[in-house]
Amino acid sequence: MGKKQKKVVKKGKKQRKGRKHESIKINKIYSVKDGKIEKTRRECPRCGSGVHLAKHKNRLYCGKCGYTEIEKN
Repeated sequence: MGKKQKKVVKKGKKQRKGRKHESIKINKIYSVKDGKIEKTRRECPRCGSGVHLAKHKNRLYCGKCGYTEIEKN
C-alpha cells in the first residue's frame, strides 16, 4: 500500500488590513482668505520651504527628517 497524498487547497488572495494611504490634498495645506493664499500648516525649519509638518494629537512632525515639536497644554 502506498502513502496517501495530502490534498492541496488553493486559497484566494489575502485582503489588505488597515487603511489605504492617501496623499495629502492641496486644500488641506493652503486656504484662501480675503483673496490671499495662506498656509494652514507650518513648514519644517530643518528641511525648509516645501516640506510641511504633519499635525498629530499632541505634536507636529516632519516625515522627511523626523523633526518633532511637542505641544504643551
